[in-house]
Amino acid sequence: MPRHTTTHDATASSGGDLVSLREFAADPANHRPRPAATRTAEPPAGPAAPSVRNPETGEVRVMADQCTTCIGRPGTIRNPQRRRELLGVDANGRYDEGHTVCHATLDGNPDGLPAAVCAWIAQHPQAAAHSLALRMAAVTGIEYISAPGAAGDDASG
Repeated sequence: MPRHTTTHDATASSGGDLVSLREFAADPANHRPRPAATRTAEPPAGPAAPSVRNPETGEVRVMADQCTTCIGRPGTIRNPQRRRELLGVDANGRYDEGHTVCHATLDGNPDGLPAAVCAWIAQHPQAAAHSLALRMAAVTGIEYISAPGAAGDDASG
């Protein structure tokens, strides 16, 4: 059976928006470095959020359930703008790639829990899909953290 082979001439222009590699290299405009992108916003001031990645396993820590005092529970946050900020929504309605660390896992918490992504964020259809930490968790795995007194916590044991 004859074998069909396609060759591509790297010197020929495609006639559309694309140019050949030779034409690209011949254009002096492509020899100069382009200016770096300018920052559109200043990075947030203050300390960085604690890492939600388990350094031993590489898994991303996520709260198994919302805490009884979770900021995502209805009625907890009365200011809609603050709620949008915590979800990572900018003024144009776009979600950023961030996440919110569960307040029960912040440094110095009384239960000694490691930092973890808030269950509210992890369960939110738009915020979870845009969160870089949760997208990485799809590859590295998830370590679920249970807080004492969480909604799904069974104290009877």
